[in-house]
Amino acid sequence: MFFSDEEKRKREEEGLETLKKKRLLYLSAKAGKVYSEHAMDVYSGYATLYMLMALVPLLMLVVVTVNRIPSFSAEDFSDLLLEFVPEIEQVQSLLKDVILNLNSQSSGLLASLTAVIMFWSASSGITAVQKGMGQIYDNKRSALDARIVSLIFTLLFILMIPFLIIFQLMRKPLILFVSDILNKLNLFKAGSFFHSFMQYSYLLSFLFMVIIVVLTYIYLPSGKRSLKSQLPGALLSCGASTIFTYAFSFFMSTFWRASSFYGSLAAIFLTAVWLRSVMAILFYGAAFNKVLQEDNC
Repeated sequence: MFFSDEEKRKREEEGLETLKKKRLLYLSAKAGKVYSEHAMDVYSGYATLYMLMALVPLLMLVVVTVNRIPSFSAEDFSDLLLEFVPEIEQVQSLLKDVILNLNSQSSGLLASLTAVIMFWSASSGITAVQKGMGQIYDNKRSALDARIVSLIFTLLFILMIPFLIIFQLMRKPLILFVSDILNKLNLFKAGSFFHSFMQYSYLLSFLFMVIIVVLTYIYLPSGKRSLKSQLPGALLSCGASTIFTYAFSFFMSTFWRASSFYGSLAAIFLTAVWLRSVMAILFYGAAFNKVLQEDNC
């Protein structure tokens, strides 16, 4: 049976598409196997516990840092943080109340020994994530190196938040400025695209998430990894986390009345469940990167 060149080309494209789908399913299944073999469910729970323990010290340090910047306040940080958590009334109210209460108690913190203790406590959450990453890559740091890296990551996170807040607040003037320059250069399509892209805050939040996760995959575990090798898992984990967060928010807000079961503890319970799932997705993304890298070798 003979086929025309056009039919042959279509069959080849269909064959390649089938192979790509099969390879993606194979890699996903293999990543799941790596995840389960390394008992990452246990490490996800371990990281969740320490992240919750480190949450208050970390928020305290960020609030103090933000308050040191003229014209910015804890409310600006609160609005930014709420973009990354489930849209559930109990969870958002809890975080907002915690931030505002910490803000009222943060005066003079930087000048005391408490700042050092808070900084050390805040890094324990990063240390827990680092141990999970080391389990996946079978490449663990010494206790001293692990703590130093965790402290550096914590410091970078604390310093990154004010810059992100400034960027969010200065977004409208920035859009007008850049769009005006592009239009003057007769790059009207580029100016229109930039204007449209910057209008969607959730895209900027997603980009920020990808940057954080990529840096986590590259530098938090011991060993050398390239940006190209870690980007697929970062995009996968950020995309899955975003979808899960929206689904979790919808389900909990619509079908389940947590307050009737847990009362005032509902927000803590929901936050723990959400964070536990996000940690599991983060570790699965690292497992996917490992499998993909081994498959390309």
